[in-house]
Amino acid sequence: MNSNNEAVLRLENLNVAFNGEPAVRGVSLEIPAGECLALVGESGSGKSVTARSLIGLAGTGAKVSADRLELSGRNLATLSQRAWRHVRGRRIGFILQDALVSLDPLRTIGREIDDALRLGSEYSRRDRARRVLSLLEDVGLDNPAQRAGQRSGELSGGMRQRALIASAIALDPELVIADEPTTALDATVQAQILDLLAGLRERGSAMLLISHDLAVVESVADRVAVMTDGRIVESGPAAQVLGSPSHDYTRKLLRAVPADHARGTRLSASPAPAGQAAAHVSGQAAAAGVSGASEAPAGPAAVRQRPLPVRVPAGRPPAGTPVLQAAGLTKSFRTPDKKPFTAVDGVSFELSAGETLGLVGESGSGKTTAARLVLGLAEPDGGEVRLFGRPWSGLPERERRSRRTLIGAVYQDPLSSFDPRLTVGQLLADALSGGRSLNAKAHAADTARLLDLVGLPARFTARGPRTLSGGQRQRVAIARALAPKPKIVICDEPASALDVSVQAQILDLLDDLQREFGLSYLFISHDLGVVRHMSDRVAVMQRGRIVEQGPAEQLFASPQHAYTRQLLAAAVHPPRT
Repeated sequence: MNSNNEAVLRLENLNVAFNGEPAVRGVSLEIPAGECLALVGESGSGKSVTARSLIGLAGTGAKVSADRLELSGRNLATLSQRAWRHVRGRRIGFILQDALVSLDPLRTIGREIDDALRLGSEYSRRDRARRVLSLLEDVGLDNPAQRAGQRSGELSGGMRQRALIASAIALDPELVIADEPTTALDATVQAQILDLLAGLRERGSAMLLISHDLAVVESVADRVAVMTDGRIVESGPAAQVLGSPSHDYTRKLLRAVPADHARGTRLSASPAPAGQAAAHVSGQAAAAGVSGASEAPAGPAAVRQRPLPVRVPAGRPPAGTPVLQAAGLTKSFRTPDKKPFTAVDGVSFELSAGETLGLVGESGSGKTTAARLVLGLAEPDGGEVRLFGRPWSGLPERERRSRRTLIGAVYQDPLSSFDPRLTVGQLLADALSGGRSLNAKAHAADTARLLDLVGLPARFTARGPRTLSGGQRQRVAIARALAPKPKIVICDEPASALDVSVQAQILDLLDDLQREFGLSYLFISHDLGVVRHMSDRVAVMQRGRIVEQGPAEQLFASPQHAYTRQLLAAAVHPPRT
């Protein structure tokens, strides 16, 4: 390991281009041993391309140049691909966001880590086995011997991320690059992973942290560099950059953080004046190099300035009228070893017209299973769901079909819920017709109005989902959910994978639509700041049970249950400016 005064990474004037289009422009970084530098910015700003360039994996067709790229004094700029293989893993560890994708589903966790040791060290087989168990223990996994024999699909999200970190640090690398290592993890698991990353720094590793979560950045980073459009626009000590930012772009990122913004206040910038909105370019999409980035949303606030779509929900129930009731819901499954597991245990809650009920809890607490029961995608073993006072669960699907349009859903990853063969127009036509037609032309008027409602131009009907940015995909997902004129929308982590400014736009859009149509939301999220900003009431789940529920501000200000207090204590608090 290097001493704490020695720079592990020195990068000067990095430039990366794809097909002649610059993605990274003149980036310079220096990270001493034992220090964490955070790279923040919107999706498409160049953060991940910069990180991948540091390990020789910028991407197919990338043209990379740098005046200096050194690791502990060794020049990496001229390495061959064969030479790079001796650097990756051994001297630079790389932790990706999605452990489920990064880990081989066919191999055990122990085998994954053992392979890193076998290829990069002189350990004997017996020593490697001991080292695997030691690493799993170091990253806080219980019963390391059992976990070593399990595959990634048998572990929770937090366990998978710990296993991925164990593999990345197996050879004690000098530099650890962590690209969104805590995204989509609940508060308690996130806190555990952040403690683990802090431990790596204490052992002397230099760290480059890439994250859109400014609260995570403030809790971990010594210094922060802010990127937009491929350039670093501001850098300095974390407390200075996040506490007293000098650049407008940094201030915009901080304003978009939902925590501490009262219910109903806007997070994103005001919409462009009439006549100029269509010309507004989404920084997120443009920076990402997405085709058609100039056709960006006019801004969610523009919803109030536009005519309503053709299919306006009719017969809006008065505010306060119960529209969804869950009473004593239970649901059990069998684990891979055939043991019974109760995912939902006696859950009861009520959702009123025009209200947002937040549902929070750790991964595996039963939130998503409860949502599936409410949607009628799974049947409860006990209890019932009532929709507008009438039975919903336990009915044959043919009896529910005519009422399915009353309830819609928006998920965390819209791309995985879209048929990749269909255009945006066909996806919306399918939703408008109740699954009877993919003819976008036959539904052109309604499709155009739905897209207009969520701030996208009508020409997006010809686009494929893969050509859209993350925020644009989520807008299409919301438009699809609104197509059958629902009165209730289940939002399951609808913004957790988005950067902070795009997240702000989506949350504002959901607020605008709720006011416009009197929608009721069941809002599921691991992000307590988002839940507090969006919710009128909050229900807290633990091990399949609701342990506390009440008005959002009251629950956050004075939690009554020990588990709620534990969740709030584990939450990483956002920077204050």
